[in-house]
Amino acid sequence: MPENTNENSPTPKRIRRVALSAAILIVTTVSLTATSLALFTDTETVGGNGFTTGTIDLTASPATAVVTMPAMAPGDQVTAPLTVTNTGTLALRYAMTSQTTEDALAAELVFTVKSGVTACDDADWGTDGTTLYSGALGSSGDSVIFGDVTPGDDTGDRTLAAAATEDLCLNVTLPLVATAGQGMTTAATFTLHAEQTKNNA
Repeated sequence: MPENTNENSPTPKRIRRVALSAAILIVTTVSLTATSLALFTDTETVGGNGFTTGTIDLTASPATAVVTMPAMAPGDQVTAPLTVTNTGTLALRYAMTSQTTEDALAAELVFTVKSGVTACDDADWGTDGTTLYSGALGSSGDSVIFGDVTPGDDTGDRTLAAAATEDLCLNVTLPLVATAGQGMTTAATFTLHAEQTKNNA
C-alpha cells in the first residue's frame, strides 16, 4: 500500500527549521535585553534652593504727640526729637507729609524739621543741624514737609540703611506777629512714606 504523503505535514527537516528559527529569535531577544541593561546611568540632585523676600519697616518714636502744647501764646514754641528707624532688611527712602484738622491756626504755626541737631530742645535746636523744612504746620489736605511720595529717588527724600536710625528735631512756634484768634485749636498728623531704594531709581 503506497505511503500517504502530505506537503503540509511536518517533516523532520521542517521541524528542525522551525526550531532553529525560534532559537535564533530567543538569542536575539536575550542579546538586545542584555545590551539595554548594560547602559550606565546616574542622577544628582541639588537641593536647598531657598528664597526669602526682604522687608522695609519704618517706625517712629514716639508714635504719637511728639510735639504738643496747650494754651499757646504768641512767642511760644515746643521742640522734641522724633526717632525714625528702619527695622527691615532692605534700605529705604522716606518722605514726610502733614495733615491738620484746621487751616487758619495751622497756617500761623511755623513748623521746622531739622536733622543732625546736637540738642533738640527749645533753647538749642536752632544752633546747628540741617533744616529739612520750615513753613506752615500743614493744612487739612496733605502738605509735603520733605521728600516726595512719588515712587523713585526724589529731591528731599531721606534714606535709611537696614537697621539704621535717624533723629529728626521738630519745632513748632507761634510767632509774636501771629494774628490767630484766641481759643483756636488744630491737630497735626505726620505721616512718613517709605519705599525700597534697591531697583527703584
